[in-house]
Amino acid sequence: MKHFGSRQFWVTAEITKITEKSGHKYFELADSTDGRLIAQVSAYMWAANFRNVQERVGSDLVAILKPGNNVLLHIKIEFHSIFGLKLNILDIDPTYTYGDIERKKQETIRKLKEEGIFQKQKLLYLPTIAKRIAVIGSPQTSGYRDFMNELRQNSVYTNFAIKTFSASVQGEKAPGELIHAIREARQYDVDVMVIIRGGGSKMDLNIFNDYALCREICLTTIPILTGIGHETDEVVADLVSRLNCITPTAAAKHLYVQIAVFSSELRAAFDGLIKQSMTQLSFAKDEFSHLSKYFLHHSQRLLSDYRSSLERNTHQIHRLIHYFISIHRQDLELFLQKGKGAAIHKIRLTRDIETSALLEKIGLLGTNFINQNHLEVKNLEHLLEIINPEKLLQSGYTLSTIDNEDLYQLTSDLVGKELKTLTTHSLITSIISKQEPIKKDENG
Repeated sequence: MKHFGSRQFWVTAEITKITEKSGHKYFELADSTDGRLIAQVSAYMWAANFRNVQERVGSDLVAILKPGNNVLLHIKIEFHSIFGLKLNILDIDPTYTYGDIERKKQETIRKLKEEGIFQKQKLLYLPTIAKRIAVIGSPQTSGYRDFMNELRQNSVYTNFAIKTFSASVQGEKAPGELIHAIREARQYDVDVMVIIRGGGSKMDLNIFNDYALCREICLTTIPILTGIGHETDEVVADLVSRLNCITPTAAAKHLYVQIAVFSSELRAAFDGLIKQSMTQLSFAKDEFSHLSKYFLHHSQRLLSDYRSSLERNTHQIHRLIHYFISIHRQDLELFLQKGKGAAIHKIRLTRDIETSALLEKIGLLGTNFINQNHLEVKNLEHLLEIINPEKLLQSGYTLSTIDNEDLYQLTSDLVGKELKTLTTHSLITSIISKQEPIKKDENG
């Protein structure tokens, strides 16, 4: 025991528990194989030793001395009859823990590649104009404030719609809170997510090597930018994100610079389009003017040619007409003579035939008219013979008049009047002494 107490050793162990009292650190250390615990021992580190190591290692020392980390310790074995065997920690080698961090980082990368999701974010389309931004980080940090100030106070573009999803960016709870924030941000209509954190040591930034966190980034279908303020080493979150920027400010600059570049390119393209359009328009104007002059000259020449051709053709037509008239004049006169003779013959033939028929028709009509009138005359003669007064008188009828008026026409009082009565052989004159009306029966 005396032999071990005088010697110092470098040992590796996993910190399972750490407490502090009056600046002194008290540890529970363990060793395992294939996940099975094979050794466990208590250790302590005096406050003076801790301060000495912290001056050399820096702020990473606090992050290294956390439960779950594997550490390389410079120790001395001490034994107390009451407190038993303990290890006195004299120094710590941070490179061993850094190597363990790198190993875990590479293990995360290996798992993501085996699952085939390591490059999924790289395949997403990152909008040139990303205005709706989900910011994931801690609003109390300087990195968050730098990011927001850069977005809101730059002179290029500030019309962003920003929604913050608060999450811790250091400590044991950070990976879980970041995963929750990413899942919550996915429920909103955003163009891009930005995970931001200010500067920190390798140990502080180790949370961004967490497998579950990096896997959540890979499986997110919204492009994710990381603005984690580290100097050299990249964390796995940087590697799997759509785009990684070295600081939160750089992430903000990327967003508005992209818009500025696009706007500049758009203006340049517009100016180029206007210039090209003016060039084309000028060229087209010159071409139009040239074609207009050519068309005017050519059309005038064509009109002149067509006018001359028309005059020639008109003259030719007149000449041909006179020629054909001259050739066919005799035929036309002969044809007219034949037509005239045929017409005269037709007229004569029609006259002879139709005149004879007409005369015959007139004779028949005249004979019928004469016979009809002769019959009517005979009928009138017979009627006159019937109504002849002499025959009526011979038949026993008499004719009475008063003052040379027929008696049947007189309706006034006739008493005292002279009545003359004519018979077939004498004229009788008498005075009317009495006049009585004739009563008619109901039948008339």
